[in-house]
Amino acid sequence: YQILFKQCVGTEDVFFGMSRKDPSTACCEDMVIKIKLPETKYSDIALDIQDKVLDLRTPQKKLLLHLPYRVDSKNGKARFLSEEETLEVTLRVSRMFDFINFL
Repeated sequence: YQILFKQCVGTEDVFFGMSRKDPSTACCEDMVIKIKLPETKYSDIALDIQDKVLDLRTPQKKLLLHLPYRVDSKNGKARFLSEEETLEVTLRVSRMFDFINFL
């Protein structure tokens, strides 16, 4: 599996630096988890997401992943890329408001 972080960046961030965002994970809004599942069908995947845990089960594989940040477990999305045999799960990182994360 692979954990990536996504950040919404506009022209005010790139050219003017107005939002105080930097490339660190502290400024990211979404977490993307890519899980390789060779020889797996979409119908075989069972996925359960809690605030800090991702639980994935297939007939061949099991993954219990403790997430680095708390996430909004009710409003994520997952898609299975059959050509790449990869499950891609996008979750909104749930943070306390601070001077960077004010949305």
